[in-house]
Amino acid sequence: MSDTVIVALIAGMVALAVAFINSFLSESYKRFRDGTTLAASLAGELSAYEDAWPMLSEVLKSLIGATENGKPDLGRLRPIERPKDVVYEKSIDKLGLLGASTAEGVVYVYSNINAFRMAFEIIARDHEKMSSQELQARCIACKAALDRAATRGEVIIGSLRARASARFVPEWPWSHWLALFS
Repeated sequence: MSDTVIVALIAGMVALAVAFINSFLSESYKRFRDGTTLAASLAGELSAYEDAWPMLSEVLKSLIGATENGKPDLGRLRPIERPKDVVYEKSIDKLGLLGASTAEGVVYVYSNINAFRMAFEIIARDHEKMSSQELQARCIACKAALDRAATRGEVIIGSLRARASARFVPEWPWSHWLALFS
């Protein structure tokens, strides 16, 4: 083989390697950037609820207490249309960008927020038809869902903020294989 052929082969292999690494790094950075945006957006959406959680919990606690003395007057309680979580609903298929643990926590919190909303919607709509015991049980269930969302929500908001402010560190394709042997 002549020197020119060897040089051409080496140049071709180097060009392929650079193209592979560039393509891999580009896709890795794009996924990281998308995950950062998603984490910041979800943290913002959940943070908007953070101030309301204690107030709603107090309202439910007083409703539970009031049901112990018979059925309270809830005449001022009006049904409302169930709120939507725009960021969460539009990004469910991208939660994997956050990592398994954070994605699990996000789904857990939003599922409990939704359970709270459904329970409160039933209370607001049908409280007049309920017995004192049923109203109390529904208020307890509603408060439990809210408390679960609030407790785990504080943790997940912190995780989302940490993910949103993390720096890009490329993962090399062979790093997963190397981890098997270390």
